[in-house]
Amino acid sequence: MAYTPLINLAKEEVKKGELPAYEGDIDLSKYDTVFIGGPVWWGTYPQVMFTFFKKHANDLKGKTVIPFTTHEGCGLANCAKDVKDAFPGANVQKGFSIYGHEVRTEKRKVEKWLNGLGY
Repeated sequence: MAYTPLINLAKEEVKKGELPAYEGDIDLSKYDTVFIGGPVWWGTYPQVMFTFFKKHANDLKGKTVIPFTTHEGCGLANCAKDVKDAFPGANVQKGFSIYGHEVRTEKRKVEKWLNGLGY
């Protein structure tokens, strides 16, 4: 799907409050730290991420959550706030964002961020 139609789809999903289904799942109970990442679509994560958030709203209580995104100009946008809102019992850390077009060429930026987390 081309960029503009994808953005238009994202806008419509947000506007309608849609929570698209996804396949597969994960048992989050065995993790102390969870990274939540995806692209920024129309100011936040894609709506399918909110489907996941809703399903797992209670699974991250007391856990460390670290949001990250790829974007093309808006940084984290509302993603970190939306993760905090979705998981109020979690310890949400400062997030990380990287331009989507840098993902393949700027591995050092990601490594620097990861090394700075102290894990």
